[in-house]
Amino acid sequence: MQVVGGFLGRMVAEQLDVDYVPLEEISFPDGEFKFRIQTEKIDRDVVLVLRKKMGEDINKYLMKLYFAAKTLHNADADTKLVMPYFAYGRQDAVFKTGEPLSSEYVAHLFDPLVSKFLTVTAHTHRQDSILPMFKHAKATNISGIPALAKALPKIENAFVLGPDTESIVWAKEMAKLIGADDYGNFDKVRDVDTGEIKVTMKDFDFEGKNLVLVDDMVSTGGTIERGVALASEHGTKDLHISFVHPVLSGNALERMFRLNPKTLISANTMESPVSVADVTPLIVKHL
Repeated sequence: MQVVGGFLGRMVAEQLDVDYVPLEEISFPDGEFKFRIQTEKIDRDVVLVLRKKMGEDINKYLMKLYFAAKTLHNADADTKLVMPYFAYGRQDAVFKTGEPLSSEYVAHLFDPLVSKFLTVTAHTHRQDSILPMFKHAKATNISGIPALAKALPKIENAFVLGPDTESIVWAKEMAKLIGADDYGNFDKVRDVDTGEIKVTMKDFDFEGKNLVLVDDMVSTGGTIERGVALASEHGTKDLHISFVHPVLSGNALERMFRLNPKTLISANTMESPVSVADVTPLIVKHL
C-alpha cells in the first residue's frame, strides 16, 4: 500500500506504517499547474490524502485532487480518497432556480475514480447522508468532533453551544465527550439574497458557565462574534472556541481572538495557525 499526498498524507502513512509518496507540483504564470506523483511504480492499493493549504484557492485544490485521483485511476490503482474538507458541500440544495447542486456534482467527479471516499464533517446540512451522492464509491462522513474534544483542556461547569439549528448535533456530541450536562444552539437565519445573518438567543441559563462554542466550520467569524456577544450578556465566564474546518477568510482569526478566548482551536482538515486537533487517527480507523 502507498499513501499519496501532502503533509496530512505523511501522517496517515506513518500511522498505517506504509510507504508515503509526495506530490511534486509546478505552477505556471497563467495559474495552471501540473504535478507528478513521485514514484517509479504506483501500487495497486493507494490512499490519496490531500488537504487544502493555507491561502490556496479552493478551486485549485479541487482540481489538484481530481487530477491526482484520475492519474491513479488511469494507472489501475484501487484508490481510497480522503478529502478532509468536502469542497462545495454547503450548496447541498437548489435554493433558487438556475443554481447548481454543487455538492452532488463534486461527488460525481470522484465517484467513478475511487473505491472509497472519506471526508470529515461534511457541511451538508440538508442531506441526512453523503452516501446517496455516490453510486460506486463507498462514502463515509467522519465526525471531527472527537478530535476537537480531545484537544480541548479540561473544562468544568461547561455549557456547549452551537451557532445555528443544524449545529445542535455537534453540540450534543461535544457535550457527551467532555462530560458537560448543558448544551444548546443559537438560532441563525441567513438571507439568501443579501447573505445577511441574524442571530438570536434562546432562553438559556448561562450564569457562571464556561462557554464552549462548537461548529463544523468558521468562514468569516461573524456568527461566532454575534453569538458570544449575546451569551456574554447572560453571565458566562471563560470562552472556548472549537470548530472542525478553518476556512478563515479575511480577518476571521483576528475577530475571534478579540473575543479573548481561553481556547481557540480547529481540526487539521485544512492548514491554518489553529489546526491543532488531529483527525488522522479517525481517518486511519475508517480506511
